[in-house]
Amino acid sequence: MSHPVSPPEAETERFWKEFAAGHWEQRPLSLPDAPLRLDVDGAELLRALALAADKNNRPKGSALPRVVVTVDGRTQPIDTRPFLPLPGDDTLDAYTARVDELMRDHEWAVAVSGLHAVDAPLWDRAKRLSDDVYRATGTRVAGRVDIDTFIGRYTSTNVGVHVDHAGNFGFTLRGRKVLLTWPPEQAERVPQHTADYASARDFADVLVGEPGALTYFPSEQLHVGESPDAVAVNVNIAFFTRSDPAALVVEAVDGLLARRRADDPGGPATDGIPPAAAATLTALAELSGGEIEDVVWEHHMRSATSAGLGVGRPAVPPVSVPRDARVRIPAGVVVHQRLLTDGRRAVAAQGHTLKVADHPQVETAVTALAAGDTLDLARWERRADDTAVPLLHAVLLRLRTWGAVEIEAAA
Repeated sequence: MSHPVSPPEAETERFWKEFAAGHWEQRPLSLPDAPLRLDVDGAELLRALALAADKNNRPKGSALPRVVVTVDGRTQPIDTRPFLPLPGDDTLDAYTARVDELMRDHEWAVAVSGLHAVDAPLWDRAKRLSDDVYRATGTRVAGRVDIDTFIGRYTSTNVGVHVDHAGNFGFTLRGRKVLLTWPPEQAERVPQHTADYASARDFADVLVGEPGALTYFPSEQLHVGESPDAVAVNVNIAFFTRSDPAALVVEAVDGLLARRRADDPGGPATDGIPPAAAATLTALAELSGGEIEDVVWEHHMRSATSAGLGVGRPAVPPVSVPRDARVRIPAGVVVHQRLLTDGRRAVAAQGHTLKVADHPQVETAVTALAAGDTLDLARWERRADDTAVPLLHAVLLRLRTWGAVEIEAAA
């Protein structure tokens, strides 16, 4: 599994201690030679952008990734394909040069959010950084975590000065990007949602993004980006701090109703309630609390097992786990399980959930793995019921596709 941070351990620990004490959700940071590196190269970002360009790669039920193209400061309702990698773009530099030549008489920017939804290495990097933030600060953000890229040549971010309600770690791969930021207390002095913010420039905190540098600003910080002279390529990991506390329940109920919703029977309204609404109310009354809790749990597991990324790690093709292997859960991977009201067992990891028939020996094995134990499958099978063996292998197969299990060959 990839790791985003690769300086000496002592230097890393010192960085996180100082960051947690003086910067996290407090004040911005700009380090020209940072100990925190994302270690994403041009080839990896180009691959992720190519995956994002094809909507067929989106996870089922997800709107990620999202692509926004702006030209001369305005979001364009145009075909975004020429602004994303094409088959002839062999390198990141070739891609950006092509688009910059295409737009030579115009400013332009391409923003792609949710790259982790289609690229497993970027998912790993974002999760690792989220885990590092949690270990250093003791805080999991209420909202989601996102990894995105912002590419282009532009005088200012198209929306002007704005607030994302997301703490932002910025890593620059190419060029130079300047961020102007202001604390929320200065909001009345800073023109917002406009590119005309020159009057506020003198009292801005200036963060400079260049290769090897790190920028960070807290979630409530006003900010705007500038890269007017040459194409800048940035990768950002954002920690959104706002969420709707009722959203999990609303999503769960909506999903359950969608499965049960009857066709509109037509005809006049009864007691002022349209027939389709009456059918939905009937279906709602038939839902049990246990059913709703199960779906709420599953939705929550998307976030709880992905460190807030909210979408499953892109799966690899399934490969069976050898029956004589020793298996364990890698460090940093979180596994939870639940007995559902329909009698099945749900196992969640890496933002995914699998449902299988329940068996006490499978429950015990998954509990041991989640606790950090190594499971010798040959030894376990000798003591297991015949019905438990295929169930556990089904779980392990799926965990393997999610990057949630490590395998040692038999001695």
